Amino acid sequence: MKKFYLLYHAYEFAYGKEIKHLGLYSSLEQAEKAKKRYFRLSGFSEYPENCFCIDEFTPDTDNQWTDGFVNSDTLTEDFRKLTAILNDMAEIKETPETSWENQDYYYILCEISALRYRTDDISELAEYIRKMFRDYMKVEINSEVCTKTAEKIMRL
Repeated sequence: MKKFYLLYHAYEFAYGKEIKHLGLYSSLEQAEKAKKRYFRLSGFSEYPENCFCIDEFTPDTDNQWTDGFVNSDTLTEDFRKLTAILNDMAEIKETPETSWENQDYYYILCEISALRYRTDDISELAEYIRKMFRDYMKVEINSEVCTKTAEKIMRL
């Protein structure tokens, strides 16, 4: 069956995500060529190349949102709760919004939040939390603490 390829540009900022749909292409090769053209343009060139995404779609098929969706207010509140849980674990005495000002920490929060939606495996999430804090904050966190934190996050 014929496939189509949607090229879009996406990046996150403090209070959400910006997505620009750029084109629909008949082949992955055509989408990749378009990505290179867009990457050279003003605005787009100021962001990393990995902000460009290509999704494959099959016509006449439900491709996305087959379980419904969550609005941005709910996502923001969930992100605030996730931040509070991780702040507690890391003994960060700031509000979620204030702690988002630390770029490395905000990156960690975004990555952990993304993994939370991709996995049901608490061990995987716990190990990822531990790795992110070790790699980006240069803090070693006990694996048992990370497991308890992962359990809290999965209950959100």
